[in-house]
Amino acid sequence: MHAELMLSELKSPQFYDRMASAMSSSQPLWLQVVHRVERAIGGPVESAVHSDAYFDAVAQMTRARSQLIGAVEEVSRRCLHLVNLPAGTDVRRVREQLTRMERRLNALTEEIAAREDLPERLR
Repeated sequence: MHAELMLSELKSPQFYDRMASAMSSSQPLWLQVVHRVERAIGGPVESAVHSDAYFDAVAQMTRARSQLIGAVEEVSRRCLHLVNLPAGTDVRRVREQLTRMERRLNALTEEIAAREDLPERLR
């Protein structure tokens, strides 16, 4: 509907008259055309993205995307496990364990260093 309105406006003789008079103005013609098209399109688009229907659609698409990603990850995980290969979740779990072990090792190293720095009589 808005596209038809814009096309009819672009084809109108008044549009060409305005464009001819715009040629003598300080702004380049291409910029004036861009501004005019932006005004014709911008209003309807902005009102659409602020509507409740838009937010409902975005929420549904986000939910569907999340479900699709989860299903694909599940299938790929099962296929990888079928051929005895680790999946992304397995690698993430091992990384988390390694991070905990590194933290614990650093804490123990600091504790040993602190004990070595104590004088003999305080041990």
